[in-house]
Amino acid sequence: MTLAIAPTGLICVGTFIDAPTHEALRVRVDHLCVIDGKGRIVLLQPLPAGTTEDADKIRTLVAEEYRSFEVLVMKEWEFMCPGMVDCHNHAPQYHQIGTATDYTLFNWLFNVTFPNEAKCRDLDYARDLYTKLVRRLLRSGTTSVQFFATNDLEPTKLLVDICAEHGLRAFVGLVTADRDSPDYYIQTTSEALSLTESFIQWTLAHPAGRDALGEQDALIHPVITPRFVPTCTLPLLHGLGALAAKYDVRVQSHAAETVDQVLRVKALHPAIGGGRDVAIFESCALLTHRTTLAHGTHLRDYEVRRMAEVGAAVTACPIANVLHSRAVVPAPRYKALGLKLGLGTDIAGGYSASMLGPLRMAVVDDRTDSFVEVVREDRPLEDYPDPDPKTEWPVGHVWAYHIATVGGAEALGIAEHSGTFDVGKHFDAVLVDGNREDQAYEYWPEETKAIRFERWINTGDDRNVKGVWVRGTRVIWKK
Repeated sequence: MTLAIAPTGLICVGTFIDAPTHEALRVRVDHLCVIDGKGRIVLLQPLPAGTTEDADKIRTLVAEEYRSFEVLVMKEWEFMCPGMVDCHNHAPQYHQIGTATDYTLFNWLFNVTFPNEAKCRDLDYARDLYTKLVRRLLRSGTTSVQFFATNDLEPTKLLVDICAEHGLRAFVGLVTADRDSPDYYIQTTSEALSLTESFIQWTLAHPAGRDALGEQDALIHPVITPRFVPTCTLPLLHGLGALAAKYDVRVQSHAAETVDQVLRVKALHPAIGGGRDVAIFESCALLTHRTTLAHGTHLRDYEVRRMAEVGAAVTACPIANVLHSRAVVPAPRYKALGLKLGLGTDIAGGYSASMLGPLRMAVVDDRTDSFVEVVREDRPLEDYPDPDPKTEWPVGHVWAYHIATVGGAEALGIAEHSGTFDVGKHFDAVLVDGNREDQAYEYWPEETKAIRFERWINTGDDRNVKGVWVRGTRVIWKK
């Protein structure tokens, strides 16, 4: 297989915007950034006054060992921001994105999703689907993704190869299910465990994997992936927990997602923590500091605290949650309890392949969770209560972008290497052009850089993405 071109070094001049905290953007105008041949930031500092755009003169500002690097000078209307982290994405469901939004969860799985996932046994179909998805994600400014693949080994390995070929940092899971699934798309317990172990070993040994590049620089990571409690027996979950410990790899699943899922789990395992996902995963050694659980809209405070204690994370999927869960993730509440929190597109439960979609919906979700009670029935005038006067909203575009970058990096255990622009981190970056003729919003020259960033977050799209880098390697470039 072919790997993405390795980083060759870059000198970059212009505006750098990131969100190290949820409270404020960090906007650095007229800065010089150097990315070394290993794809890491080695210098980020203000430009000296009077610096011109001449590449040769800019090279004189850096150490001799970096002067042969390409020089990129951003235009006044361009800025660089960290690539976004999609913590929950079902790759084989990409074909159905934007459809089947009016199903309940289990009807959606059996009538739409399982048939589509099974189609990936046709490797030509899978190659076309996964290639289109990976290119779409990169073009949209997503630089790291955690994927659910399928129940089958070969299509899942194919997804890994395609991510490596295109330079996308990917955490990929072979999905396991040994109960309550259609006959054409189910595993035995022993088969699920054997396939999972084979996939882990193969992925760790991949040229872009942990054995070859080390934990810090690996592009591809295996993830143990029980679909969710209703489709997995306890022997399977215990076996997966043992594999997680044996190979020290990540775990992902769904938890406290929808009303029907919560009720089904309670009926299956009432004796384990009252039939709750978090307790069941913990009883099977699947709740660790390497665990991310998608959705979590119906979690209780004690469960959030327990997840925070062990270092596990929740992936909020704001679009899918509104469509299917009848609840939202209360981001400020969970963060106040110490929980790591990332964002996910949840393709195809969510209808946006771009992380800008769930990022925007995260703001709406917070407003929804903060809705006041409106008394509508007829009453005497003196009996109508006054509405809650709250006017401050904790989650705005900065908070949401922080979760989509730093939060996702924390959730996937790569915060030391991604999420912000700091010396020592990988250059996972998106070059945004805010003055394209075909863009979805107007360019106003008098606006500040922070306003331009906010406008792109709220109204822009992939047309504004001019370039994308993952680990210092340029994977997207639009002339």
